This record gives sequence, structure tokens and C-alpha cells, in this order.
Amino acid sequence: MPSAKICPTCNVEYPETERFCPKDGAALQLQRGGSTDLVGSIIAERYHIIERLGAGGMGRVYLAEHVKMGRQCAIKVLHPAMAGDADAIGRFNREAANASRIDHPNVAAIYDFGETQDGLLYLAMQYIEGETLTHVMQARGALTPLRASDITRQAAEGLHAAHAIGIVHRDLKPDNIMVSTDADGLDNVKVVDFGIAKATGEVAQGVTRTGIVVGTPEYMSPEQLAGEPVDGHSDQYSLAMVAFNMLTGELPFPAASTGTMVVMRLTERPRTLAAVRPEIPWPRELQGVMAKALDRDPELRYPTTRDFAHAFHAAAAMMATRALPARSPVAEETSSSSSAPTRSAAAATSAAQPAPISRVRRSRWALAGIAALVLVASAVAGRGAIRTARARSALEQGIAAFRAGQREVARDRLTAASVGLPDDPAPHVFLSRLARESNDLATASGEGVKAVRLAPNNGPALRELATTMFAMQNYEAARAFYVRAIRADTADHTARGYLGCSLIQLGRVEEGQRWIQRAGSGTWSACR
Repeated sequence: MPSAKICPTCNVEYPETERFCPKDGAALQLQRGGSTDLVGSIIAERYHIIERLGAGGMGRVYLAEHVKMGRQCAIKVLHPAMAGDADAIGRFNREAANASRIDHPNVAAIYDFGETQDGLLYLAMQYIEGETLTHVMQARGALTPLRASDITRQAAEGLHAAHAIGIVHRDLKPDNIMVSTDADGLDNVKVVDFGIAKATGEVAQGVTRTGIVVGTPEYMSPEQLAGEPVDGHSDQYSLAMVAFNMLTGELPFPAASTGTMVVMRLTERPRTLAAVRPEIPWPRELQGVMAKALDRDPELRYPTTRDFAHAFHAAAAMMATRALPARSPVAEETSSSSSAPTRSAAAATSAAQPAPISRVRRSRWALAGIAALVLVASAVAGRGAIRTARARSALEQGIAAFRAGQREVARDRLTAASVGLPDDPAPHVFLSRLARESNDLATASGEGVKAVRLAPNNGPALRELATTMFAMQNYEAARAFYVRAIRADTADHTARGYLGCSLIQLGRVEEGQRWIQRAGSGTWSACR
């Protein structure tokens, strides 16, 4: 039977379909005999509640529509039973205050919050038509490394924005990562629920006033489980736990009671990817990234969540190239061998030092030494500038030779440039293309990965690696890197076209054709 609504101003009853009193314009209230369900009612005289989306320990979440703007949003309301709970009210208000300060595409936006006249606390936030990462993994199991790393990267960017203004999430887990897929099949990630987030520097960050640790223990950092103050490194640990779960379908620590979990986190090393899924050939680099982000000591983790995500994405990309050779240890050996004689020389000088001499003579020797060091430093700097100039000239010559079809000259000049410009991705981009066009796909993929590792957001590097993946018929990897190339350069029509080709090869024909239409004419048109 339809429920009646009543005007709180004139006390006249109206059908449930009405929203406002036609006499005085007041928002009508449902009369349901004590029911706490809000569907059909209007919150704060502007949010019409359409349906209930979910419920938790603190309250309920509803789909609502702004009565004047027509914009849909999610309304979170505190459960009436908690109206007298100071901790619950504090957490609710903290979520509203903290999350509303974060302006980032990977964090769910907060539109409004407040308290109604009848004492109902509410929070109006962006409505995301997607599903939680928990549901994504339940439906599909462990995710591919490239998809897992892309979701991790987007979540890391949202957290990085929060950390930049001093806010730590403290309850990051798959339930608090929303994943929606657009019309082209691309994942969009939003971090939600800053309910126990606090600004760094506040006291008692890990516990309530009753001493209970708040958050989800399975994903907590060791320092948070121990009730110690936390910062962005704690969120990084939780994000690494989520990433581990996406890759393997399990967590690095086996299930245990909270007490046992605290002891394990503080005393034992997490399981490696290889220990959990030994049948998968995990790259050594990827296991190293996970070990660093999951280190017990926060200071030994990556400086930021963004740094972790970049390292994770670069290492995960190596799996797409199928058995790349391990990184050469030449640079480490050179560094080690060059530093040893310095220590030996210092020790020898100390051992052979004569008896104390006059202060004047020591001062003269010191000034002479300083002058010599200045001369040496100037000479070294000059030689460095000359080497850099020669390397840049080699790069220009290599590119010119490549465009002129002089492949051997181009390869020689670009190789020299890659040595002289160790931080520049351009030589590796062209070396990859040279190898790919010669059908040496193993070398092409190796050079492409080097370019992307040097510049994770460089459009040409991402497109070249994507094209190599396409040539290797690894269409899922090609799709992922073409997406990143387009995000780096929205005007890259070639990446748009071949993203369409990749999607068609993956059976997503309609999506692929849309991308090809956006790209216009080109060699990719044959993919239709």
C-alpha cells in the first residue's frame, strides 16, 4: 500500500508521488510508522532518494537526485542508532571534511554534507556507476598484470593527491576502490570512503578513544596495526597489499586473528609472488617492487604512492614482453669497483699521516688542495658537457639516418646516444623501432621497456612499446599501452587507430571500430 507523505509546515497529507507541498513549498516527509527507510523522501529539501544502494555498520547509502539540478548522486546517511555515538559522528564528519578537500579525478567528489532539521547527518557524493574492486576480482579472479598495474596507478594518483594536502586514508582496501568501465572498455578508478582518514600530525591516528584499532586489519600496515602514527607510507603499504591481491588472488600474509596478524606483520616477511603462485614466471624486478613497498620499515618503502605505482607498472610491463633478459649488473659493478679504491686511498693516507705539523703549513696545504679540487671539478664538468653535447649530436644524426633509411648508421649513432644520454628515452624509442621493422621483436621489446621505464608518461615511448606488443600478437598488452599513450598525448591519432585494431583482435569489434573512426584515415583503417 502506498505510504502517505505529510507537510511538516501545514500538516496536510499528500500521495507518495509528491515531493513538495503545493501550498508552501516545504519538502514532504514520509509517514511509515517508524520505518527508517528513506526511499521516496527528500533529504535537506534538495535530494530526492530513489533507491538504497547498500548498508554498513555506520549507516546506509542511497541513490538520489538533486531536485533542481537533476544530477544523480550517492547520499550516505549516519544510522540513527549512532546519533549519540561521539566516535561515529566524528568519523562521519571527518570523512565529509577531509574528502571534500581532495580535488582529483581518481577520488570520488564530495558535493555537500550537513545535518537535517530532524538531526540526520548526510553526505552527498559523486555517484559512480561501477563496482568495487572486490566484486571485480570475485567475478574474474586474479587480474592480468597490466590491468592490475593500471588500477594501482590510478588509485595511487588519488592517494597522492590526498597525501599532498596532509590526508591519509588509513582504510584502503578493494571495497574502497570503485572501478567503472567506459564505452570503450577503459577502466576508471575512484578511491572512496575516507571515513577514518585523518590529517597527518593528529594524535591517536591508529586507535579510537577506547583503544580499538580502526580500519581493515587484512590490508593494514604494521605501524597502523601497532597503533602508531601513520603517514602516506601506510597507505602505500595497503595499496601494495591490494596490488598483490589483484596479481595472485591472495594476500602476502595468510589469514589469522588480529593478534596473530600484528605479530606476523612486525616480525615476519610477507610471502613473495613466487611463493603464492609458483607456476607464474614473475620478473625479479616485480618481486623487488612488491618487497620494497611491503617493507616493515616505512622509511624503506617508496617515497610516495606515485613512485610505487610507476615502479610497479614498469615491472609489470616486463611480463608482457615474455622473458626479457635480466638487467645487466655492469653499472653496479662499476660503481662498486670505483668506490673501493677511494676508501683504500683514504685509509692509506690516514695510516701514513706524519706527526702534527704547524697550523700555517696545514692551512697552505688545505688551500692548495681546495684549488686543485676546483680545477679537477671544472675539468670534469667540462668533459661532461662535451660528452653530453656529443651524445645529443649522435641522437640527431641517428634520427636523421633513420629517416633517410640508413639503418646501420642509425643503429650505431642511436646506440652511442643511449650511452651518453642514460636518462633520455628517445634513443631507445628509435632503437626499438629499428629492431621492430627488422622483425627482431625481442630486441624491440627490450628497448621499448627501457624507454617506458625512463619516462612512464612519454607518449612516443608508450606507443612504440604498444606497437611492438601488437607485432608480437600480445593484443591485451598492446591495448593497455595504447591507452596510456593516448592519455599522454590526446592528439595521437596513430595510437587511437591501433588501439581500435587491438580491441578488434580481442573480439571487442564495436569498440575498436569507434576508435578507428576517431583516428581518421591511416594504415590502421585496414583493421576494419
